[in-house]
Amino acid sequence: MFDRRLITHFNWSLLGVTLFLAITGLINLRSATSSFDLQSQNALFHAQFVWSAIGLLALVIIISIHYRHYQHLAYVIYGFSLFLLLTVLFLGKKVAGHQSWIAFGPFTLQPTEFAKLGLIFALSRHLSTLRNKWGGGFLDLIPSFFLLSLPTVLVILQGDLGSSFFFALIALTLILVFGVRWHVIATVAGIGLIVAVVGHLFFLSPYQKNRIETFLNPELDRKGAGYHLIQSKIAVGSGGFLGKGYLKGQTHKLKFVPERHTDFIFPVLAEEWGFIGGAALLTAYLVFLLLGLNVSLRSGDGFSFFLGIGIVSLFFWHLVINLGGVLGLIPLTGVPLPFFSYGGSSLLTNWMGGALLLNISMRRFMF
Repeated sequence: MFDRRLITHFNWSLLGVTLFLAITGLINLRSATSSFDLQSQNALFHAQFVWSAIGLLALVIIISIHYRHYQHLAYVIYGFSLFLLLTVLFLGKKVAGHQSWIAFGPFTLQPTEFAKLGLIFALSRHLSTLRNKWGGGFLDLIPSFFLLSLPTVLVILQGDLGSSFFFALIALTLILVFGVRWHVIATVAGIGLIVAVVGHLFFLSPYQKNRIETFLNPELDRKGAGYHLIQSKIAVGSGGFLGKGYLKGQTHKLKFVPERHTDFIFPVLAEEWGFIGGAALLTAYLVFLLLGLNVSLRSGDGFSFFLGIGIVSLFFWHLVINLGGVLGLIPLTGVPLPFFSYGGSSLLTNWMGGALLLNISMRRFMF
């Protein structure tokens, strides 16, 4: 029998801000691709629209199933995400030096995006079993590090070092929320620093080292490695307070801004809608994050709490890394902007994340 409380407790505000971001993202993508030839422009827009429709369908399916069923399947979901990452190593399509995509006819999937959710499911299941303990020690964290290491290694083998750091950020967020003793944090931070130094010296490619050097001083190579960042800043600054108007941005139309429909899509919005438009978008993201955090804090059990926090961290770190990169605050890593950057896998993952938050919210009273 249908429980009317599911409708009563449905988080319409969270759904509303999710739809706002998705629709605004489509509108902005149309402008970002306006300088492309008509066939490419229509193909990109239609593909993104189809993925949004699939995402909306996935949302309906996900909220129809009690999240406790996902708790039972958490390790299965994690294992399936690892299987996809393994598959892409053997059957994957190489794009921009990364073998990270699987082709299905006209569509391509990037398993790395779904693996982020897989890791969140697995860590939420594990940490929820330790919920009654105060402050985790090394022994408590060993399973978490094991769960983190498998997708991280597989993604590094694909050549996608940026996404491997993203897995670490999600895991670190969940572990810190779980609570660990200070000496454990200090030890892990020290190990992380050593790994970062060794990685920079011996494992980073010249291209990756270039990105770090460019972040520190983009003027060193204005026409080469620093070009992306310089043009991005020009586009954002040229928007002024009110912007130039929809479809009237010149910096991206004249093709000065590269990858303007994926990694650098925020400068498109900033140029056309100015400070007001950028602030409105950031406010919408902030509302989404706060609503998601509220859902997590009011959840009914440990698994849903950690699952909600994990999803909020997924969106938060995407925002920080993408916007920080295009504004020159941190090195560029090629992380998509949620609901805005072109890409079916990323967009579908965004919809699934939002759906899981809605699922937790509407069932927090059911035990």
